Amino acid sequence: MSRRLETIGIIWHTVSIPFFFTLCLFLVYLGWVSWLLIILPYFIWWYGFDLHTPTNGKANYRVRNWVKNLIVWEWFVNYFPIRVHKSCEFEPTFSEVVEDEDNLDDDDEEDLINENSTTIVDKVFQSLGLGKRLNKVDNVKYRTVSNGPRYVFGYHPHGVISMGVMGLFATNILRNEAFEPPARFLRFLFYDPSKHKPLLPNIGNIFPLTLNTQFTLPFYRDYLLSLGLTSASAVNIKSLINNGDNSVCIVVGGAQESLLNSGVTNHPTVGIGYKKLAEKQSQEDEIIKENNERNVSKEIKLVLNKRKGFVKLAIELGNISLVPIFGFGEADIYNIIQPKPGTIGDTFQKWLKKNFSFTLPFFSARGIFIYDFGFLPYRNPINVCIGRPIYVPPNLVQDYKRDHPEFESEYEPEREKERTENHMKRSQSFQNLFGKKKSFKRSKVPQELLDHYHKLYVDELKRVFEENKCKFGYENVVLNIVE
Repeated sequence: MSRRLETIGIIWHTVSIPFFFTLCLFLVYLGWVSWLLIILPYFIWWYGFDLHTPTNGKANYRVRNWVKNLIVWEWFVNYFPIRVHKSCEFEPTFSEVVEDEDNLDDDDEEDLINENSTTIVDKVFQSLGLGKRLNKVDNVKYRTVSNGPRYVFGYHPHGVISMGVMGLFATNILRNEAFEPPARFLRFLFYDPSKHKPLLPNIGNIFPLTLNTQFTLPFYRDYLLSLGLTSASAVNIKSLINNGDNSVCIVVGGAQESLLNSGVTNHPTVGIGYKKLAEKQSQEDEIIKENNERNVSKEIKLVLNKRKGFVKLAIELGNISLVPIFGFGEADIYNIIQPKPGTIGDTFQKWLKKNFSFTLPFFSARGIFIYDFGFLPYRNPINVCIGRPIYVPPNLVQDYKRDHPEFESEYEPEREKERTENHMKRSQSFQNLFGKKKSFKRSKVPQELLDHYHKLYVDELKRVFEENKCKFGYENVVLNIVE
C-alpha cells in the first residue's frame, strides 16, 4: 500500500498541468453560469490585480504552508526517494526573540477569565483542535530579527523536471518546517514535521525559480504560487530578497542542460515489478563490470561557465551566500532521446528554445501499470548534496570602485535606457494603469569580482561532486562543464 500511495504522489505531480488545463476547459464547458460566477471574476482579478505577482516580488504573500505540507508530497518524496545531505550547518537568516513583557497588551478583557474555568464547549473545541482563546499564563509572543545572510541556492543538473528542487524547496517535507493543521481532525491530510528537526532552521522561505511561461495557465499559476514557485527574472529575485528574510533556488543549467544528460548512474532502477528486471539488471551489472575493468567513464554535462547572472545578482545585493547543490540521480529518472542534428526533432527543440525560452526533451520512463514505457519517472534514488556557502559581503562594488578609481561605475545612458526598458515594462494591470513607470537600475559589476565568485562557486560544486560520487553510484562518472 505504501508503494501505491507513493505512485499516487508522483502521478499527481506529473499530471498537474494536464489536470489544471482540463479544469479550465471544463469550466468553459459548463456554460454561462460558470462564466458569470467563476471565469469572469477570476480573469478580472488576474489581469486587474494579480498579473505581475510572479514577477514583482509579491509571491512572498502567496505561499501557503498547508499546500506545501499536504501528505501527497510525502508520498512524492518517498517515491524515489529524495534524500538530502548537508556539508555543514547554515547560518540562520533570522532569529526569534521574546517580545518585551512590558509591551504586551494587558487590557484584554479575556484576562478577566480564569484559565481554569473552561466549559464543555472549550473542551470540545480543544479536542477538535479548534483555537478558542483562553487566558494562558505561558502565552509568549516572539518577533524575528534579521541578523544573517540570505541564500541563493544553485541546483545541478537540470534533468527533465528537476524533481530534487521540487521535493526540497517547493514542499516542506524535507525541510521539516513547523506546521499546525487548522484542525486536529484534519491531521491525516498533512505531513507531520515534528518527526524530525528542521533541515535549514530560521532561513525563511526559499523560492524555486522558473520561467514566466509557467504562470500563463489559469488556476495552475495559483497552484505554483502557493508552493512558492516564482519567476527567475532579475527584478523578481531582487524584490523577493529585499522583501523579508527570503532566499531563492535557481536551476542554473536551464533548458539547454535538460537535453544533455541521461542515465549516468551505475545502478539505475527501472521499477519494481518489471518482469524482466532481474535479467536486465544482470546484463547491466556485466556491462558495468566490463567498463570498470576497461576504466570506461561516463560524464555528466553541465552548462555553467556562461551562467553568471545569479552571481552578479548576489554581488549587487550583498550579504548573500551562494550555495551549490548537486542532485545525484536527477539525470537518471528518465531516458532522454537526443535527436540527431538537422532532424525534425532537433529543429523543433531549437525553435521552442528560441521562441519560448524553454524546450521539450523527448523522454520516457515507466508507466502506472507497466514498467517498460511511460511518462512516470523511474524509482531511482535522488541524493541531494548541499555544498558549503560562499559568502558575498555587502558593498563589494562600492569598495572596488574606491580602490580602483579608473573603473567606470555606470553604464552609458543609452545602455542604461535599454536595460530599463527590458526589465521593467509598463504595467497593464488596473492597479498600476495610471502609475508612473518604475525604473530598474543595475550597477556595473567588475568582471574581476564576477569571475572570482563564480570560480569559488564552481570549485565548491566540483568538491561536492568528487566527495560524494562514490557514495551514490557515480564512481566512473566525470563532471564536465561544457559551456
